[in-house]
Amino acid sequence: MNEKKKKASFLTTEFYLALFLILVLAFLGVAARDFYSINNIMSLLNTFSYILISAIGMNMIIITSNIDVSTGALISVVCLFTAAIGKTGVPFAGLLPAAMLMGAVLSTMNGLFITKMKIPAIVATLATTQIFQGVLPLLVEGSIYDLPASFTWLAFDAKVFGIIPASVLICLIVTVIALIFMKYSKFSKKIYAIGNNAKGARLAGVNVNKTIVITYAIAGALFGISAVIIATAGQRVTNTMGTGLEMTFIAAVVLGGTSTAGGSGKIIGTVIGAFILAMIAPAINYLGISPNWSDAVKGAIIIISVVVSGAKYLKKKRVIHKGSTVEAGGGAS
Repeated sequence: MNEKKKKASFLTTEFYLALFLILVLAFLGVAARDFYSINNIMSLLNTFSYILISAIGMNMIIITSNIDVSTGALISVVCLFTAAIGKTGVPFAGLLPAAMLMGAVLSTMNGLFITKMKIPAIVATLATTQIFQGVLPLLVEGSIYDLPASFTWLAFDAKVFGIIPASVLICLIVTVIALIFMKYSKFSKKIYAIGNNAKGARLAGVNVNKTIVITYAIAGALFGISAVIIATAGQRVTNTMGTGLEMTFIAAVVLGGTSTAGGSGKIIGTVIGAFILAMIAPAINYLGISPNWSDAVKGAIIIISVVVSGAKYLKKKRVIHKGSTVEAGGGAS
């Protein structure tokens, strides 16, 4: 019996996802050997970095049983904000905290709309998406360009061991902090409690509204970090740099095993999910397939992941209901 339990605990969503990733990487090694060129791997790692950092923030939001579809537009705003500051010659050490603060402020707005005005998360964040997208053209006509070398330092000069993008190091630091935070902090326990049963969490003494707002603020700071990585990749920053990225972040989270109903999900699953999502576009390119398939594959991944997540949620509810019925029957006898 114990051996069966050990096997069951070993065969997790993360295990199957990691196995799938290994098989895909092995396939690419045979079918598209150029995929493993140094330039492509470094580019892939850079993309993976900003996807994962934002996906960690999105993961926290989804665990609370909420969502944020304004992330792409928010990142576009922060990219322009960062570029405007960067054009004055502010170094990276000043750009990063400024972007994190801006991201946190904008994301906190979403949290306040949801908690104080009682607007459903999908509606609130759709509304802020329209606000951000409407304001962007008013802030700048098209793009901010001719940015100084101090602005592009992260992308071109900051290399670990002279080859690995510094964005990977930033991502590693964020991921380690997130792993520790989500496993051991009291705040993370509140997040999971809210996602499982908001009313129950409130009765247990959790300030649900405050926790949700803080969760959105933390996620916003992470979106700000991603915005800096995206914006500093060149000397021109446009007002559409984050458009559509929210679906990639959501897909990475859901693919990683986080329940769309909230209350469950692990950072390690999000890490694997983010890498798979980052890998899709270059893999399709090196396999000689039309790049138009990239979005189609991501869409299919979202649908499959949501269906699997929904099936798990229903199974969990049935088990809980069955257990409650048996307990009630036992009490009656």
